[in-house]
Amino acid sequence: MKMRNIATLLCGVLFALNVAAQPAPVKNAAKAVFTLTTFKADGSLLASTHGVFIDANGTGVCDWAPFDGANRAVVMDANGKSLEVECILGANEIYDVAKIKVKGKTTAATIATTPATVGANIYLVGYSVKKPEIVGTTVSKVEMFMDKYAYYIIQMTAPENAVGCPFVNANGELIGFLQQSQYTTDYHSTDVNYIADFQVSGLTANDPVLRRTDIPTAIPDDKEQALLALMLAQQGNAPRYDKTIDMFVEKFPDLPDGYYARAQKAVNANDFAAAQKDMETAIKVATAKDEAHYDYARIIYQKELYKFDQSFPAWSLDKAIEEARQAYAILPLPLYRHLEAQILFSKKEYQQACDMFLELNKTEMRNQELFFEAAQCKTQLQAPKEEVIALLDSAINLFERPYPIDAATYFLYRANVQEEKGDYRKAVHDYNQVDTLLRGRLGADFYYKREQCEVKGKLFLQALEDIETATQLAPNEPLYVAEKASLQLRVNMKEEALANAQKAIDMDSEYSDAYLIKGLALIQLGKKKDGIAEMEKAKELGNDQAPGLIEKYK
Repeated sequence: MKMRNIATLLCGVLFALNVAAQPAPVKNAAKAVFTLTTFKADGSLLASTHGVFIDANGTGVCDWAPFDGANRAVVMDANGKSLEVECILGANEIYDVAKIKVKGKTTAATIATTPATVGANIYLVGYSVKKPEIVGTTVSKVEMFMDKYAYYIIQMTAPENAVGCPFVNANGELIGFLQQSQYTTDYHSTDVNYIADFQVSGLTANDPVLRRTDIPTAIPDDKEQALLALMLAQQGNAPRYDKTIDMFVEKFPDLPDGYYARAQKAVNANDFAAAQKDMETAIKVATAKDEAHYDYARIIYQKELYKFDQSFPAWSLDKAIEEARQAYAILPLPLYRHLEAQILFSKKEYQQACDMFLELNKTEMRNQELFFEAAQCKTQLQAPKEEVIALLDSAINLFERPYPIDAATYFLYRANVQEEKGDYRKAVHDYNQVDTLLRGRLGADFYYKREQCEVKGKLFLQALEDIETATQLAPNEPLYVAEKASLQLRVNMKEEALANAQKAIDMDSEYSDAYLIKGLALIQLGKKKDGIAEMEKAKELGNDQAPGLIEKYK
């Protein structure tokens, strides 16, 4: 017992000497240590840890884990000052590290430029607003990764709640921070240079790890990268996107894109006054005022197109046209005229819109969409089908072969016009192109529609195949089963027609067409009395064709 007391006393003396022997620069690092607390969306506590600032502008490093699922985060610096975490500059889940940015000026630790070696004296600097606890130890093992970064293994007895506190060398330079191992009693530390080297790009916002927190990813300094980040952030959750928009506006107040993004969200929430305020601010402060007017025209147009039932007297399609024209007056881009033409189409001013679409096709903007839009104008103007088809031909001819999926819309529209014109086989050819481009994505309604056209063109074999496909895709739809029976009757497949007519009746006992087809099938099979009885049922259910057919066969 006496020997144990002596050993314990010696350990205490050695620990005291270790603390007392700290080089002076080590204590200075304590000024850069902070505590971090993260919160859930409901305001409840999520997690807490420590970290250390690495520059005077609020950049810090810490664990990533506390941010997973966090809605907001705050730090408290060594002076007891609370600072909001503004954004994340990068993270790695494998090493459990993150680089963050807080709002405000901070005291920073100096980062070591060379890794610590095995056996080197290092110091764990605790957090305190008064006198921080500093524990000396040595590096047990060093593993290098990515050819230049160190991963430290450290065997020591650490104070409670020291996770995230920094390790510094004898010069007080930061080498990393304390991380608890999940599998051993050892501690480890990832080289702070690895975390400090995290760079934000436009694609960082798409990092699946960072998408698990509501705290937004930092906006890149490069304008084009920042615009990409803003676009990608839209695909994430709403709280993070809101914060990203605000950061973008703060960083690039002279770009209209941030105001436009925020105005879009306001319109979606029916807060048109807020959207108006943002877009008017954009026009006032944006360097590219033509873009701001164009974006304002788009916002108004979208609202009037999709939320026309929501009253906001300050906006109208005429106001949207006015903004588009102001954009064009500042910088005469075809894009701005295109928007004006689209708005005119929505106002049902089809001739003026058509003229503008065709005029734009004489500019460098010439494309398939402009011909397609002109064709739609011609349709509304009830122009001859040949004129509409000619415009659609021009649109389709601008596609390179093999045709892209986008071309399906053009072929489908032309097929409809060809069918209305009575050129059924040409229409079927276009329907076939649609089927080729969208195979596996089309529903029963498409195959039913093509079958109807094939019947008109007397392409009965193809029609039978299509109506069979329709019944397979929608097996519980009596319309398709009855149509199949009708077509089978037409090609003298009487027994099959009778069976499918009964199948349609089993699906819907009130479906008059099915009774009519069943009656016709029975008559063709020589069962006239039974067939007329089925037609009588069709007549009772209000079928318009039944009375004439009953009279005929009686």
